[in-house]
Amino acid sequence: MKKVAAIAHRILLAGVLSKITAAFIPRLFRWSLMNNMKINRLKIVNYKLFQNVTIEMNENINIFVGENDSGKSTILEALSMVLTGKINGSSVANRLNLDWFNAQVRQKFKESIEAGNTPDLPTIEIEVYFASPDEDEIAIKKYRGTNNSLHEDAEGVKLEIIFDTQYAPAYKQLLVEGKVRDIPVEYYRVNFRSFANPEYYVQTTARKVACIDTTKKDYGPVLSRFVSTSINEYLSEEDMTELRHAYRANRHEFTENQAVIRLNQKLQEGHSFDGKTIGLNLRESGIDEWKGDMSISLDGIPLENSGFGTQNMFKSEIFLLQNTDVDILIIEEPENNLSYSNMSILISKLSESNGKQLFISTHSSFVANKLGLQCLHLVANARTTPFKSLSSDTYNYFLKLPGYNTLRILLANKAILVEGPADELILQRAYIDNYGKQPIEDGIDVVAVDSLAFQRYCELASLISKPLTVVTDNDGNAEAVRKRYEKYTGLVTLCVESDNTLNTLEPSVLAANLDTFESFKSIIYLGKDIESRDPDSIKSFMIGNKTDWSMRVFTSEKKINYPSYILKAIGIDSENVGDRDE
Repeated sequence: MKKVAAIAHRILLAGVLSKITAAFIPRLFRWSLMNNMKINRLKIVNYKLFQNVTIEMNENINIFVGENDSGKSTILEALSMVLTGKINGSSVANRLNLDWFNAQVRQKFKESIEAGNTPDLPTIEIEVYFASPDEDEIAIKKYRGTNNSLHEDAEGVKLEIIFDTQYAPAYKQLLVEGKVRDIPVEYYRVNFRSFANPEYYVQTTARKVACIDTTKKDYGPVLSRFVSTSINEYLSEEDMTELRHAYRANRHEFTENQAVIRLNQKLQEGHSFDGKTIGLNLRESGIDEWKGDMSISLDGIPLENSGFGTQNMFKSEIFLLQNTDVDILIIEEPENNLSYSNMSILISKLSESNGKQLFISTHSSFVANKLGLQCLHLVANARTTPFKSLSSDTYNYFLKLPGYNTLRILLANKAILVEGPADELILQRAYIDNYGKQPIEDGIDVVAVDSLAFQRYCELASLISKPLTVVTDNDGNAEAVRKRYEKYTGLVTLCVESDNTLNTLEPSVLAANLDTFESFKSIIYLGKDIESRDPDSIKSFMIGNKTDWSMRVFTSEKKINYPSYILKAIGIDSENVGDRDE
């Protein structure tokens, strides 16, 4: 086996990987003019979360963001199903199950059956509308027709999961006998139809689609294909003949080992079958069985022993190398298990994919910002909303916003917006004092933003009906502040100091602690002249040293009192704690 291992080492470790990378990367994103299948619309009916949704797609990049279980993966799944005829590597027909049907539709059907009615049998429909193809793309142009739910004359394809009418007699009999309790999915069939006619189309479209799911470790076919391609490209037929001979010779050497001989002698002494001796031997194998024993190493470390992030990065790159001729690339959470630097590399390669249409789901603000906020689809409440639906001013504001925290309020279970670091520290400590833990442990993200941007974030949240809590200064006119947020009533919980003389956080917190002023002063002020400090001088100190005093409160072993608008923000009824505010 040493000779086999040596040649294997020469194939995969002694520079072949770098040769392959050097050979392919220059043409990694150099697409053929024939690769022009683009999607401009996806329609989903009764599939999982989506009862009826139509998504208008961007021409180049589509990024789906939202909370967990909002439907991001379902959209990519539906797209893959209708274009490739597969789900998670298996055919759609073989994986069909009741849980695919929208829960509300399914429940309505069950209730109707229980009431003694004969309801219409639900169907699942997934439609893809293609952008007008080039004249050369005959395979796509022949799918033009009006066989779609919108009755448009367009190029497109359609997946239908419908009741198979050949089972109508059996279904009617079950109804008569009262044996129908749920959607009879065993009597359903899967149809793949173009908008022109019922012609099966998947063989055409599947060749133009590639899917990467970094949340799973199932990359066997990708790596096997890489090994096979490497062997065929870098070994001559003479080399492979030599390897076949070496492999078989080493198998023979194994069976002639004294330990194997002794094992068979013991078996023959102790066991027999129908007068025949029993022995153990290696199974016979094909002449190229050695290829299946080859594996990939990075710097001498087997890939399967590398970190999951390294595996994802390597496998994703190999996947891209193997799919240079596809038009549509579907990627599930590209950030999964990747470091910041590796994620940057992968996203840069994706963003350079001229000619490919990308469909990505992500929880990462970095991915969203890097590939372009204008490409976002916000997913929530079983619907999608394009980021570019924002007003032009708000849209441009977020496009220019530095950093990668743009989507925090969209991805948190609950978000509280505050004006700055001091407000954030005080609110965090108030939460800890009242609940014994940090807000983030309850899925509450406290985000410090410029007060001038509050309404920008409110508009962003309103796109997906995301409730927000806004904690802001009254700036001497609480009523005027309330009026600014009236249009967000029902969506935004506004927490503002009612007393106009307490115009910012500092005087409000000080006022809440006047009854325990000496204790409060000892927490936030460390000067030697502390004894002579009165409330007015302490207020001046707080205003001039916002971070210092708030950090001291946050880290203190002692507790302070909080203004009622701060307590309101964390869900505490101020009337029960005796505070002054609303």
